Amino acid sequence: MYKNSIDLFINDIRSLNSEMSVDYATVSPGFKFSNTGRRGGVKYFYISLNQMITVLEDIKKHLPTFMPNAGYVERTWRDLFHTYLSDDVINAMSTVQTLPLFNLITKVIYQANTLTSRFDDKQMPLSASYLDTAIAYLTSQKADENAYLGSVSSGSNKAGSTASPVVPVSLPIFIPSLNTGTNIIYYGAPGTGKSYRIKNEIGQAKQIRTVFHPDTQYSDFVGTLKPKTVTNNAGDPIITYEFRPGPFTKAFIEAEKVKSTLEPVYLVIEEINRASAAAVFGELFQLLDRKANGSSEYEIELSDPDMLEYINTQLPKPITTLSLPSNLFLIATMNNSDQAVKPMDTAFKRRWSFEYIQIDYAKATPGQLSVPFTSGIANIEWTKFAEIINQRLQNLGVPEDRLLGHRFLSNLELSTPEAAASSLCGKLFVYLWDDVLRHGRREVIFNTADFGTFGALVNGFRNGRSVFCEELEEDLSSAVETSVITSEWEVTVKDE
Repeated sequence: MYKNSIDLFINDIRSLNSEMSVDYATVSPGFKFSNTGRRGGVKYFYISLNQMITVLEDIKKHLPTFMPNAGYVERTWRDLFHTYLSDDVINAMSTVQTLPLFNLITKVIYQANTLTSRFDDKQMPLSASYLDTAIAYLTSQKADENAYLGSVSSGSNKAGSTASPVVPVSLPIFIPSLNTGTNIIYYGAPGTGKSYRIKNEIGQAKQIRTVFHPDTQYSDFVGTLKPKTVTNNAGDPIITYEFRPGPFTKAFIEAEKVKSTLEPVYLVIEEINRASAAAVFGELFQLLDRKANGSSEYEIELSDPDMLEYINTQLPKPITTLSLPSNLFLIATMNNSDQAVKPMDTAFKRRWSFEYIQIDYAKATPGQLSVPFTSGIANIEWTKFAEIINQRLQNLGVPEDRLLGHRFLSNLELSTPEAAASSLCGKLFVYLWDDVLRHGRREVIFNTADFGTFGALVNGFRNGRSVFCEELEEDLSSAVETSVITSEWEVTVKDE
């Protein structure tokens, strides 16, 4: 076992050959805060006390810029946070959770200064003196870093000591990782690489995969009795019943078999919110509460004796109750842009950690699209195309998780001009027309004056006509060099 304190431990981790960074975050209490829950349920976030001090110092440093914008306007504050917040983690969070962060800062300033004026969720009390007072108060509440590290060192260096070191009460909340059993949901815009992220995280480890859909039920997930034809002693076929395990039961058995070695087993659930997730989990819901070591906080008695009997035939040591072992990881993806998604209740979501996968144009699929304009045919990089489309959607107020992910179109779909044209027409146009803009404002993207139906739009595109609105065509044209614009439409779009 590693002998030194956590700061040295992470220093040694940083020396490992890796393109991904790890840093030591100092001991600090913090703020757990939430959004309003009006868009699909309450979500919770965390910022440490040290990070909050840094945020207030950043605002004070650029106070002349912040002062005129004390009232909350989402786009304005998203830009201000992105431009001036120096903490990388909080900067990234601020672009997708702008109002919750604004509201938390407002509350901190208000309470630290013991203000008596009426509190307003969307009006930040900004002045140099208010910020100084808030910073001074938070600084007075900082944990003693040296005392903490000293307690860890003294506890770990005692010969034969098995006792846990004394840890200050004011520690940051535990951020789950893939080191101990946990429940994580990756979410974000379609095409941001959620499944790809999971594939890279778990590599070749033992894994059971499943996809939820609107008809997924508890019996599909856990298992159920199903008929089976066998031959009796007389040679006649007869029908018997046997328990056939679902993905959860298979993953549980695999994890139980190797839990003594702590070998990880992953249950991967794609599109978890396309089914009624809480109903699919049923009584397993209670197992999602985890201890610090990753095992279930509670055990349950199985209501299905056939399931219990089947599990015990697969394990060397029979069980009487069910709980998740610490080496069983539940990893899921969800996509809020799908029309078939089912809402998750707050109690279910509270038992998962959520990690937002952002759009990253630097990681976009390489390739070009041949796009017919009024002035001719142009080849435009997929990266530029997606960025320009997304900017117009954002200006319209479309949520970030409904935009085009950087890998919305795959390598195969951009491999040839024909494949790219078919994907643009048969996949991307469908998503924008039927999903993102299904309630109106299609004219922000498309030339709806000439193409009032999707069928007309498809026919126009196949015939090499410009199908985008005039403003969007101008934006796209500006991203294309004049030399690549031709007058002939040579791409054949395959029928879907």
